[in-house]
Amino acid sequence: MTSPRFLYAPHDADPARTLYVDGTVAGFRSLSHWPGNSTPNVLKRDLSTGITLAWAALSEAERIRLTGRFDQLANNHYDTDGVLSAWTVLQPDKALAAKDLLLRAAATGDFGTWNGPDALAIELIVMGLPDHPASPLPPTPDLEPELRKARCYAWCFEHLPSLIASPLAHAAPWEGRMRDILRDIDRVEQQDGVIVDKEPALDLAVVLSKHAHTRLGLNHAAGDCHRVLLAQQGVSGTRCRFAYRVESWFELASRVVPPRVPLDDLACTLNERETNKDTEACWWTTPLNQPVAQLGFSDPNLAGDGFSQDMSPGDFPASGIPLEEIVALLRETLANG
Repeated sequence: MTSPRFLYAPHDADPARTLYVDGTVAGFRSLSHWPGNSTPNVLKRDLSTGITLAWAALSEAERIRLTGRFDQLANNHYDTDGVLSAWTVLQPDKALAAKDLLLRAAATGDFGTWNGPDALAIELIVMGLPDHPASPLPPTPDLEPELRKARCYAWCFEHLPSLIASPLAHAAPWEGRMRDILRDIDRVEQQDGVIVDKEPALDLAVVLSKHAHTRLGLNHAAGDCHRVLLAQQGVSGTRCRFAYRVESWFELASRVVPPRVPLDDLACTLNERETNKDTEACWWTTPLNQPVAQLGFSDPNLAGDGFSQDMSPGDFPASGIPLEEIVALLRETLANG
């Protein structure tokens, strides 16, 4: 089977000719860990990159048996797991030779987990391409976002061999962001102003911190827990935000993540008990079908997507409800399902 042509977010692709990687679109075959995927069971892995690497390790006849023939490869979004899974299908032998690094880089991006500086460098380079001031792609302010991301895919496909060979050598433009993340990881590991209380039975980590946290640092503190409450206590009250990590949105093959429990009733209860009525803040939730679902006390318009954003307890207004009461209500909600 010849190497397929890659299409970014195609509007008129033929399902008979097209295989989707990472993303999913109704009516199309896919090698993906997204909800609604049609990945053959024997290939299922936690990451789309892992799925495509499993596909790449098969004989050509077995690949065709599992996914059928295709001459077009597509994805409907741009991220590191999407880039690496597409490149794996396009260059299976080269991808298999770099399997460990590809998986670690994909996990760094999709799951926000710490997998070493080389994996972090690839994530920062790939995700910095579209709009970072230091991007090696020339600025194209008049170019439609979809075309810009298609160019990013093309750049990655061309340069991935050199990035894989020496990730840190290409990461200099992003060294500031890398330094912030490395400092955050170190604070967590040194327990510098960070206290973590884990309840494995509830899959819950309560992270009491004095610091702002990057997504990777906060998830590193939470460890294996996929439900995370970041909190700060002070004289003005309790600042906190809860999130279901993205792992409970993806379809994972290696472990079962507890399902997301609706939090709307909890938000109502907290609003009834809230004593800080002097701001525009209230307790709010985001939809459970978002990649990262959240509960927080602030202006609801400032919720953010929770996926790539850093989190600082100091950015949230203070609730008048004691942290112990918030945690007790959260535990009760999670335990009762």
